[in-house]
Amino acid sequence: MPAAEMPAEEPKPTETEVPEITHVMKPKYGDGKAQTIHDQMSDKTAPEKRAYGGDEYANGRYERPFLAEDMEYLPFIDILRTDMYRDDDDVWAYVSIEVISAPSLAGDKDLSFGVEIDEDLDGRGDLFILAKNPVDSSWSTDGVQIWRDINGNIGDVEPMKPDAMGAGDGYEVNVFDEGLGNDADMAWVRLSSESDAVVEIAFKLDMIPKTKDAYIFLWGAWTFAGDPHLEWFDHHDTFALAEAGSPLKDNDNYPLKQFEAADNTCRGLSGMEPSGKLPGMCPYTPPQTTHSDPGDSCVPIDCCPSAMLGCSMMWDSALCQCVSIN
Repeated sequence: MPAAEMPAEEPKPTETEVPEITHVMKPKYGDGKAQTIHDQMSDKTAPEKRAYGGDEYANGRYERPFLAEDMEYLPFIDILRTDMYRDDDDVWAYVSIEVISAPSLAGDKDLSFGVEIDEDLDGRGDLFILAKNPVDSSWSTDGVQIWRDINGNIGDVEPMKPDAMGAGDGYEVNVFDEGLGNDADMAWVRLSSESDAVVEIAFKLDMIPKTKDAYIFLWGAWTFAGDPHLEWFDHHDTFALAEAGSPLKDNDNYPLKQFEAADNTCRGLSGMEPSGKLPGMCPYTPPQTTHSDPGDSCVPIDCCPSAMLGCSMMWDSALCQCVSIN
């Protein structure tokens, strides 16, 4: 009589080995001059459960530091200003994002801070650096990701303008995840040591293709409370305004609905002096320059009118003209 066959043993689950991350280079912080972008704030009108302004939905400018429906104000994602510094050797770029209230006051809300980069100045975002709320002032890759739009469908037909709803899939490929990727040192985050309301993000410039032997790109800052939903980019191609809602009380689509708890800035041009309007770029007024004739005294002029966001010019008294600072 044949022996009874023993049942086959269940295969034992194998443990997935977590790759060891070795950091070679940490940010040192920018020694260049700042390029500053100021943003609309909503703190003064928050008691009225509305934004003061700045939400230009059709143009991709959003002022939405509120929760949907009840319009609870979220000062810890309301951007006051953002600054970019670049090292003189063009290895690192640093973006500081200052908000109205310290992110530590957010309680159990999950906060994220981001930098969107347009590599070829066409209005379509190419890279998105996303960082979870840092816990201290030490540089860390914890909670830092870089996402790329590989298929190039952000912006749909006309970048920075509303197109067919649901036309794209946003930033769909994660190319850096807390040190995992082609370069373990590609992006970092920390809280500023000078202010608990400032988050600093550092990233290597060589993730951006060079143009004319220089890193030239448009950049802007973002903040989120809750899921950042990178698949929604660009938001005005994903939701009609009636679906997204509006933070402006005089708008028929008030209050916020499907697109809530986010803020962004216009985009600054880094690596060259603007020569005209680019999609998504901050309002730009060509700076005046003046040259003195021999023997004349040099009369300084205002290179950055107060209405000019993202100005990258300063007065050089030696040359007696406005020069680029970035």
